[in-house]
Amino acid sequence: MNPTFVTYKDFKAVDFFQDPAFATAVLSPQVEDDRFWEDLAGVYPYLRVEMDAARSWILLVRQQPVYQGKTSSAMRWERIQDRLPVYARQQNRAVRIKRLTTWSARIAALFLAVLFIYEVSQFGTKSANTNFGERREVLLPDESKINLNSNSSLSYVRDWKSDKPREVWMNGEAMFEVKHTAILNRLRESDHFIVHVGDLALTVLGTKFNVKERRGRIEVSLFEGSVRITTADGLDKVMTPGEVFIYDQEEKTDQLVKQHLSKAGSWMRGELEMEHASLSNLIEVLEDNYGYQVVLEDSSLLEKHLTGVIPLKSIDDILFVVKHTMNVNIQKNNKQITINSN
Repeated sequence: MNPTFVTYKDFKAVDFFQDPAFATAVLSPQVEDDRFWEDLAGVYPYLRVEMDAARSWILLVRQQPVYQGKTSSAMRWERIQDRLPVYARQQNRAVRIKRLTTWSARIAALFLAVLFIYEVSQFGTKSANTNFGERREVLLPDESKINLNSNSSLSYVRDWKSDKPREVWMNGEAMFEVKHTAILNRLRESDHFIVHVGDLALTVLGTKFNVKERRGRIEVSLFEGSVRITTADGLDKVMTPGEVFIYDQEEKTDQLVKQHLSKAGSWMRGELEMEHASLSNLIEVLEDNYGYQVVLEDSSLLEKHLTGVIPLKSIDDILFVVKHTMNVNIQKNNKQITINSN
């Protein structure tokens, strides 16, 4: 991967708009430049939307006609002299003031144009994604905060109507901290916040909860507030803090259990908290969160279990803990991990 890509990892549309290299590539395209930006979008797919927006702004600004005033430059200069006689004898200083005024006006006009275009671009469907091994925080228009775990996605409609619920759609895993908007004793439909995940619709008010959707299994862990879970085929359950709702999308079965929620939110602390977890559980994490293909040469190793906390700083940290706590041999080659007995 080109080391320069990291510079653009967290860029937004406004950042690309202000980047000289990107602007030059848009206005004077070269084959090598196009290849660089296309490769960047391949490494960080979520940047493609931001670059497309910035590209449209640059082209739009370029297309704007230059304003031609009705008053000639000579007449304007004469009026300036009449109004500012003190500066008439200081020609050099007057020129500097004129230049400063002109550039200030241009900068202000450009800023207003960018702000307008940016606001218009915010309407419609918005999305956020994370790559394998990546985490990302998303702040919604209502100030609700969502943290996306690795290999996850979120989408929502930017122009939420005032008389409709706030709705988002997600895949993967995310921690939600929903902004409470209801006025005391005045609950409206628009105060509801609905998360669509798989077959489920989670309806909440001001609430903190974690949602994990992997391999056809959905787990909802409620930390604060309340969550109502419904499906199109009639499921309707209400959760209270400290409960975990588990749903099998293939079998259409569900269960509601009381659990200590430290494990569900451990990824937010950069850790993987395991309680009597099998090797198969760890393999799912390596594949689902980090994008590795795991080859297990001895199926009896699936019976091995682990209890403890694994740091998630890097894939090597996870493999080190697994290797020494489960007493197995691990080999990593590109995106494949092979596990066998010692």
